[in-house]
Amino acid sequence: MSVSNKVAVALSGGVDSSLTAALLLEQGNRVKGLTMKMGWGEDAAAQDAGKVARQLGIAHRVIEVKEEFTQKVLKPVVEAYGQGRTPNPCASCNPRVKFPMLWRAAQEDGCDRLATGHYARLLDHDGRRVLAEGLAVGKSQAYFLARLEPRMLDHLVFPLGELDKPQVRKMARERGLAAAKRPDSQEVCFLPAGGWDELARAFGAVRPGLLEDEAGRELARHEGLHRFTIGQRRGLGVALGHKAYVVGLDGERAAVTVGVQESLYSRGLWAVRPFWHLDPDKCPGLMVKIRYAHPGVNCKVERVEERIKVEFAEPQKAVAPGQLAVFYSNTMVVGSAWIAEPLK
Repeated sequence: MSVSNKVAVALSGGVDSSLTAALLLEQGNRVKGLTMKMGWGEDAAAQDAGKVARQLGIAHRVIEVKEEFTQKVLKPVVEAYGQGRTPNPCASCNPRVKFPMLWRAAQEDGCDRLATGHYARLLDHDGRRVLAEGLAVGKSQAYFLARLEPRMLDHLVFPLGELDKPQVRKMARERGLAAAKRPDSQEVCFLPAGGWDELARAFGAVRPGLLEDEAGRELARHEGLHRFTIGQRRGLGVALGHKAYVVGLDGERAAVTVGVQESLYSRGLWAVRPFWHLDPDKCPGLMVKIRYAHPGVNCKVERVEERIKVEFAEPQKAVAPGQLAVFYSNTMVVGSAWIAEPLK
């Protein structure tokens, strides 16, 4: 697709954003790198992105976003963990902090497009731009962008949307990009050395409580509800003589219920704060993903006042309150909603 002559690139120092910037330069664009500094964790992205900018010969600016990130993303996410929910920091950060603040900075610098290294696409549908899955199997990141405002999509560019990771690394090596050898980060970008435990302590969200079986019998005590999520199997600290999973989290009592795998299955879910890009009633073959790595399942959606009821075509495992349910029609993102509770 054609892009503007002056484009801002969200630069992290990794191979994806590095190749994004390089491709835009090759297309004849004037490119400027923008990097957010969260103020939490190592914040190594600013330094790494600066190296990429110098190699490519582009201007680079670091944007301080600690206050906005802390109040709009980090604090609510940590509090949600402390209440027994499983939030998705990236799905919250992208529409509330990352894209709005990067776009504002891009405009200040005279850019009329913002590019990122996300594996996602933008398609024309009924005279408007809609978000769609990237073509890379198992790598598409459209899920994390599902809450972006539709008007934001008109200003975005995703140069990697039709590529997969091996192609990206190969293309980066061919261009001599130093980031081609950099491994993918496996950690959340803002986590301090002490991980979620440190953040939970910092925000007063450590809530010890009981581990119970499905009959309500006490099995042990745990040191913090934030350490558990629905479907978790490791780190439970109990031996039941069979495989045990977290099947329930009681936010009021800070209690963790442990049970058998069969208890994890649900026939659907209730969700809140739906956000639609397209009318789900007019989209054929509606499918929902209940977490990023979920393969998706066909579903029916019923709007009930301010909530939605979702019924799966077949039962699904580990529906976690707090996660984002994202709805698709073919590859297009139809909308999303935050999971409130499973339908057992």
